[in-house]
Amino acid sequence: MQWPSAGSDAGNVLNGTPLADLLSGNGAATGFSIDYERVPQAITDLKHAAEFFEDRAMAADTLANIQSPGTDGVSIYAVEQIGKWASDSGENNLAATLRCGALQLKVLAEKLEKDLKIYLQTEEVNLPKHPTGGLPL
Repeated sequence: MQWPSAGSDAGNVLNGTPLADLLSGNGAATGFSIDYERVPQAITDLKHAAEFFEDRAMAADTLANIQSPGTDGVSIYAVEQIGKWASDSGENNLAATLRCGALQLKVLAEKLEKDLKIYLQTEEVNLPKHPTGGLPL
């Protein structure tokens, strides 16, 4: 399965600033900072969003088995097409897209957790120590 990359689109912008400018240090990236106190909530929010996407993917799977509201050709064809669009065996259906999004959100949450742990360990090492070995009061 081919998963889309967030930066794969050349026209990708953040707050009106072209991606190339952000990566080169021009524009908004020069004043970029992270509020580490808010990272745990962001991780929780990403995990909840991933769970929501997974739930929606399961709902999309059920669309493959819905009953036609009528016996006419249009109703039968519509239900068939909705089922294919929602959860056929291809990679470009609703269920697969939602699962892909959930996975990307989980990976991002894991990366943030790892980075936060590293940051906190670095901050602990860099805290000024009292000459007697304890932390300053």
